[in-house]
Amino acid sequence: MGLIGAGRIARTGHLPAYAAGDVPLVAICSSTGTSARALAATWPGTPPRVHASATELAADPDVDLIDITTPPTGRTELIASLLPYGKPLLVQKPLAYTLEEATTIVEQAATAGVPIAVNHNLRWAPPQRVLTEWITDGRLGEIVHLAHVHHFGEDERNWYTDHPDYLFVDHGLHYLDLVRWHTGRDPVAVTARTARVPGQSALCPLAYTVMLRFDEPPLVASLALYDATRSVAAWASNWFVNGTRADAHLTYTTATLHTASGKTISRTPPGEWVPDGILTAYTAFAEALAEDRLPPHHAGDHLRTLALAQAAAISAQADGAWIDIPATEGDQPRCL
Repeated sequence: MGLIGAGRIARTGHLPAYAAGDVPLVAICSSTGTSARALAATWPGTPPRVHASATELAADPDVDLIDITTPPTGRTELIASLLPYGKPLLVQKPLAYTLEEATTIVEQAATAGVPIAVNHNLRWAPPQRVLTEWITDGRLGEIVHLAHVHHFGEDERNWYTDHPDYLFVDHGLHYLDLVRWHTGRDPVAVTARTARVPGQSALCPLAYTVMLRFDEPPLVASLALYDATRSVAAWASNWFVNGTRADAHLTYTTATLHTASGKTISRTPPGEWVPDGILTAYTAFAEALAEDRLPPHHAGDHLRTLALAQAAAISAQADGAWIDIPATEGDQPRCL
């Protein structure tokens, strides 16, 4: 593994994940080098080499897979510079801030034969993995309703909350992606509204409501996010997934199933979204590469989630107008 980027997510998520999973991290680089050297010093065991540039890291013969944790801005140019080295890329979401830029990346990678997976790590947060198991086993039956209500706190000025569509194309991308992941269906239209909190510091709106339309009823899905809580104690994530056989409720830590017979099954699996979801996103990619198949979080699949997020942002700008979600290309990249 070679790691490009040594910021907060690399420090608090990726390094703990790879250390816990005994992933052989051999190289790091960052834009200045200072943060890369500091991060390398925290790695247990032999410190990874610190390279002066992304292309120098990509040329390292010991690097087989590259993990990109840099911000989305400049992602097109960064990935283009790495493609000649032919090494698989695991990239933080979103690939880019716009569907057009992300599509360019996917097309260029496919032409170069370079596999890309996008780090949709919430799919593998411990309670979400339990829900996936229940859905796959048919415990819920046909899903007819899904609702997500999330309270978090990011009222601060930084590079990501400066982006006007942050709640959709970055933070909220996790939750829009999970609707697709759990239902196995792509919505065809979306309506969204946003709100700014009086006195907030962040430039982006800090609250949204989203409703999704599917081409075949009876599936209904909605999401609400409030990102300006004043205390960590107020953070909460609630998923309600209702099927024809059972109902499920998920929190940050626990998955609960209520069956038609009145039986309640509650599971609190070990681990946390970060770092466990990040480690499993890596593992799923590595296994797919070893078996010469597409990973579930391949770049073409990511384009469908990003198309949904961009349409939601456009809807919010249009005061909640229903926006059709565009079709995307790249669902089956030629790189695998």
